[in-house]
Amino acid sequence: MKQEWKAVGSYGTVGLEVVLSILVGLFIGRWLDAKLGTDPYLSVLWFFFGLGAAGKAVHRSWKEMQAVAAREEREQGNPAPLYDERRPRQDERAPEDDRRLDTGRAPQGGGERQPAEEHDER
Repeated sequence: MKQEWKAVGSYGTVGLEVVLSILVGLFIGRWLDAKLGTDPYLSVLWFFFGLGAAGKAVHRSWKEMQAVAAREEREQGNPAPLYDERRPRQDERAPEDDRRLDTGRAPQGGGERQPAEEHDER
């Protein structure tokens, strides 16, 4: 249980890292633009540097998650499925199943619907 919360905490910071890396890149670019008078070029450039840093953070976290999952699978094996047999719900049953459950009465409304006749409009 303790290890699960540790994983939630470490992976939960990825969003914060993404936002902060983009904002830091943008603010560095704006500061450099103000100092050098190159308004908007360095802001845009450093914004994309921040995006790159955010992408790298997400990729690093994804690799860590994959490594932890592989290690846990090696140690604990592949867990059994939660449900061995899935029974269809009432609304997922095939029409044949409904006929089997019918009490023998004839269907109301004249049976199955017939397709509409085509009209010749000449």
